[in-house]
Amino acid sequence: MKLKLASGLNLGHVIVAIIILVLFVLTIGDHISAEGFKYEFSEEDNALGDVPLTLTVGGFNLYKTTIDNTSNEIAGPLEQVTVEVNYFDMFLNEYQNDVVVLSKALGLDSEKVINNLRELYDAKEFEITNVGYLRDKDGNLRKFDSVQLGLFEYLQNYVDEHPESVSKKRVPYTGNAKYVESLIIYFTKNIYTNVDTNLALSIGAAESGYYTATYMLKCNNIYGGMGSSGLIKYNSIENGVYRYIRYLSVNYISKGITSLESIGRIYCPGYNSSGARVASPHWISLVTRAQNYYNSYNMDVTATSVLESR
Repeated sequence: MKLKLASGLNLGHVIVAIIILVLFVLTIGDHISAEGFKYEFSEEDNALGDVPLTLTVGGFNLYKTTIDNTSNEIAGPLEQVTVEVNYFDMFLNEYQNDVVVLSKALGLDSEKVINNLRELYDAKEFEITNVGYLRDKDGNLRKFDSVQLGLFEYLQNYVDEHPESVSKKRVPYTGNAKYVESLIIYFTKNIYTNVDTNLALSIGAAESGYYTATYMLKCNNIYGGMGSSGLIKYNSIENGVYRYIRYLSVNYISKGITSLESIGRIYCPGYNSSGARVASPHWISLVTRAQNYYNSYNMDVTATSVLESR
C-alpha cells in the first residue's frame, strides 16, 4: 500500500480521503475479534499485506508494524503471528508497588514474595484478585473484592507458612509525616475499608503531634498503644501503621464502636462531674481539630504515590 504526500488539498480531496479511510477501517475491522485480543489473518490478507498497525493486550503493545521511509510503504509480516501473553508479568507491571508496600507492612522481602508468586503462577487458573491461589474449604479458588485484599490475604498466609521469613530487625522511623499519612490512607482505602480514613488520620495525629513525636516514631508507634513495658515497639513504620489500622478495625469499628465519643470512652477515657466514664474532653478537642484539618486533605493515593512520598 503506497503512501503519497500531497502539496495542496481542497475540500474534494478531503472528502474522497475520508471515504477511502472509512472503507479501509470497515474492511480491516471484519478481521478483528470482538475482544480485541486476537487478529485473524486470512489468505487474502497475506496476499495483500493487510495487517494491523498495532496489536495491544492488557496495555502492552505486543506487535507493531513499521513504515519504510525509503519506499513509503507499510511493512509487516505476511504470515500468521502468534503471541504468547505472560499474565503474571502484566499483573506485576501494574501491582508491583502494592506488593512492596504490603510486604513491608508484614516484614517480608518483596523480591522473595514475587519469586514465590511466580512459582505459584498457572496461566490457566490465573485470577487477578487471587494470585496466591488461596482456596476455600471446598477447594475452590477464592475471590476477593480487590487485588490489594487478595494480595494481603496471600501475604498473611505466607507469613503463617514461613514465619522465618519475617524480619526481626527494628528500624526506627526518621522520615516525614507525609509518608505516614499516605500509609494510613492506603490501608483504610484498600485493606481495612470499614475504618474511616479521616478518623484514623485524626486520632493518630492527636496522639503523635501530627506524626512528628520523635519518641513515638522511634518505636514506629503512631497511636500511643501501650504494653506491659510501656509504648509498644514495632519493627517498621509500615508495620506500625498496619497494626494501628487493624487495631481500630478489630477492636472498635467491627464491634459497632464508631463515633468519636464512644471510641474516646475506651481509647482515652475521663470522668464527668457525676463520676460517669466519658471520652476525655481534651482528647475530643484534639481529634476534632485534626478532623477539620484533614477534611481538605487529598485522600487519593496509590501504592506508587505512597512510596514516592517517603
